[in-house]
Amino acid sequence: MNKIVIREGIKQIAPNQYAGRDDIDELVIADSVEEIGEFAFRECPNLKKITWGSGIHAIGRMAFYKCESLELLYLPGSIKRVGDCAFSSCSSLACVEFEDGDGVDFGNGVFECCTGLIYAILPNGLKDISGGTFIGCAKLEDIFIPGTVTSIGRGAFCGVAAEQIELPNSIEAIGEFSFFGSKLTSVDIPDRVSMIGDSAFVDCNNLRSAEIGNSVVCIGKKAFKDCPVLSEVTFRSTIIGSIGKAAFTGCEKFMRINVPASAMATYKRLLPKYLHRELVGF
Repeated sequence: MNKIVIREGIKQIAPNQYAGRDDIDELVIADSVEEIGEFAFRECPNLKKITWGSGIHAIGRMAFYKCESLELLYLPGSIKRVGDCAFSSCSSLACVEFEDGDGVDFGNGVFECCTGLIYAILPNGLKDISGGTFIGCAKLEDIFIPGTVTSIGRGAFCGVAAEQIELPNSIEAIGEFSFFGSKLTSVDIPDRVSMIGDSAFVDCNNLRSAEIGNSVVCIGKKAFKDCPVLSEVTFRSTIIGSIGKAAFTGCEKFMRINVPASAMATYKRLLPKYLHRELVGF
């Protein structure tokens, strides 16, 4: 097997430069390297270890796609951009940790289908968790979301194993299908969130309770559809404007829906009549 050393003075690893190489087990990147091109190490099946230089600014689209032996990522704070599917389908990847920096942007599906991923720490400075970031990471059970994140994209945590995910107060929008099929047992929607997207929590079979913050204006259609053990929901918003069709269809264990007494009439107008008997004012 072979260790590849990117020597000092090189600024860019070219697109596709090492793609498909099965003789690489270790990669050492010099501090001078600023960019890793798209597909640069795509499908290097035996690449197990990466030592990052301090100058990396950008990791291109699918740069490490399907590097099936890669086990650990500790990414430097110098990184500003991680492209679409950069580490997707790295099936042995168990742990991801970003060093805090000045801010980083994610493309879509950065860790999509990393089926062995258990633990992820996202960096301070990250604003948007893009669509499909952790979709298909069925073993992901421990996630840190920093207090700089303002939005969670479509399908970002679809199917993850985490029973609890602490959503920081900075979050303003939760996208459609964002937690579809996850193993969450409870969720606390922060007070700055104004919109919960369509099907955001659909098919969360273990979800028992949900607290929805005081700034929510719109809850999308099918948002909590087919959550069979969901028994209690607390709405704190008095400015709710819409609750989408079938938002709670298939929630067969409902025992209590807590709403502000001053907005009881609004919730009766927005919720289907069969749920009115569960309404409790506070």
